[in-house]
Amino acid sequence: MAEMGMLFAYGRRFREKLKKAGAVSEETAKTIEELGLSNREIRTLRRNVAIGKVREITDEKGEKRYYVPSSRH
Repeated sequence: MAEMGMLFAYGRRFREKLKKAGAVSEETAKTIEELGLSNREIRTLRRNVAIGKVREITDEKGEKRYYVPSSRH
């Protein structure tokens, strides 16, 4: 149970990192390289994409880009 709490907190901090980098919309989405993610952060990114907290898009060059969608709908 405590492990889930740690993953939740780490995921929240990770999403804040993306927001601070400006990855907050399709237009401002960033690549893994632009974000400078570690291997651990890449795993966290994939988990966050899987649960819908981070969105993945493919740009016109075929590169995958990531952003934190607005919570306002």
